[in-house]
Amino acid sequence: MIDALTALSVASTAVSQIKQLLSAGRDASSALSKFAGAVSDINYAAERAKNPSIWKSLTGSAEAEAIEIFTAQKKIQQMRTDIETMLQYSYGKNGLEEYKDTLRKVKKQREETVYRREQLKEALILWTVGILASLVGIAAFALIIYYLGVQQGKW
Repeated sequence: MIDALTALSVASTAVSQIKQLLSAGRDASSALSKFAGAVSDINYAAERAKNPSIWKSLTGSAEAEAIEIFTAQKKIQQMRTDIETMLQYSYGKNGLEEYKDTLRKVKKQREETVYRREQLKEALILWTVGILASLVGIAAFALIIYYLGVQQGKW
């Protein structure tokens, strides 16, 4: 997954490619796929912003991220409207419905693969840091007990 601003730039590039390809009467499926992926990334970022991870809470500005996501969502809405209009003119109502079905499929596939992988990676990092912190705490406690025992002459 990529951040909202990067996804927005990918979407913008894809929209310009879609416009060029459709006006030339060529296949725009790869550009539509890029756009669908960028839309999915922005929507996922918005969902993640509602419940940020510990790392995001500690390292980032929630307000700045919220503004980025809001701006990206509004621009994506406009781009989506433009694309849907172009597709309807080029392929008719059935083409537009096929496009919307493709969007749903891409979103589902990304949720199952890319986003799930990111969630697992984040959980792995969180658990690793937690276990290491616990081990350091236990070691520090054991060291204190040892030095207290040495100081009292019990060891």
